Amino acid sequence: MRLSIANKINISFGRETMVKLLLCAVWAVVIIGYSKGIINKIPVLGDFSELVQASMIVIPLLLALPALINKFCLADYLFYFIWVIYYLSCYIAYPGNTFYLNENIFICLCCVFPYYFIGRLTDINVMFNWFVLLSAACVLMDLFYYLAYAPSNKNMAEMDLADNMYRAYRSLPNVAMLLWATLDKFRIWKCILSFLGLLFLLSCGTRGPLACLVFFCIIYFLFFMNFKGAIYVKGIIVSVILVIIFFIKEIVQVLALTFLNLNLSTRILEKFITGDLGNDSQRSGLRDILYSVLDNGDHFFGLGFFGCRNYGVIYPHFLPLDLATTFGYFVGYTLFALLLVLVGGAIWCARSQRSRAFILVLCSISVIKLMFSNTFVLEPYLFMLIGVSVSEISNVITYERKHQ
Repeated sequence: MRLSIANKINISFGRETMVKLLLCAVWAVVIIGYSKGIINKIPVLGDFSELVQASMIVIPLLLALPALINKFCLADYLFYFIWVIYYLSCYIAYPGNTFYLNENIFICLCCVFPYYFIGRLTDINVMFNWFVLLSAACVLMDLFYYLAYAPSNKNMAEMDLADNMYRAYRSLPNVAMLLWATLDKFRIWKCILSFLGLLFLLSCGTRGPLACLVFFCIIYFLFFMNFKGAIYVKGIIVSVILVIIFFIKEIVQVLALTFLNLNLSTRILEKFITGDLGNDSQRSGLRDILYSVLDNGDHFFGLGFFGCRNYGVIYPHFLPLDLATTFGYFVGYTLFALLLVLVGGAIWCARSQRSRAFILVLCSISVIKLMFSNTFVLEPYLFMLIGVSVSEISNVITYERKHQ
């Protein structure tokens, strides 16, 4: 079904449109989170705000179901159910993890693992402009909430570090998307929003998201900026970076005063001033505990999902160790190697430069992130990365079969 307005604007209501709506809802999950404040003010609906929020994902999913039936193959469902079966088997194999398994079962089975299918559905060549616009809206909502609403209700500088970390990593995909869009095709509004997004992440007082963006920028700068006139753009970027480095102390002081006036966290800036920016915050000590447990116990197959929490470690802060802790050294390191091969193969097989760049974005906000924070079993964008990578490789295989 198509709706034509003045014979110029055509809006399609076909099955593929429902899939796009689902992808948009998933990518704009930050906006859905903020919608609770609006829903609470609406009579009747305000009493069921969480259900209304859930419906913003469930309804697009139900509308897209007819189109999703033929989108996946048996291997896709098998991949998902292997994770589900392993999760459930941990109740039997690792009874000591039961409390943590119960605590996270819904988010893993219904929110994290399904992101593999989101990755399989995502064609960035089609969704790029939508994702950029939605990311812009998410960043604007972050700025509005924490600059207009939050200062009158709480002091961000006094908030718990875990809360700041959650806030920063939640906004990371949207800032990364805007940064990519700016480097891909420069526009003033993209540049401004990217800059504001970076300042927002800086104000959250956690280093991990900034490291993810630095990784993305370096790789993109070296290998993806090859368009006509790129040498001039690269020259401008390098010049700006050199100016920033030259006046770094003055810039940090100005930012610190600005953040204080806005009741934002100055933790990162303080670490920079005191020379403590490279401190690993005792993460190495936590990793040593897990290495000791794996080396000195009967744990060939690891500790299972969330098993490290039984030893006072929430997560290892290092993806290879995270996999090894969960599955054991042999299986864990094998899975990590396969992940690298999959991502590398997807970049090699990708149909377009934009597809390769999107894989880089997802790698930056998932694999690189997992080198600093979180556990892979709670990282949806890792499963999205796997889905996108599988799609790129399978598209090449399908194309070659058709033309043999």
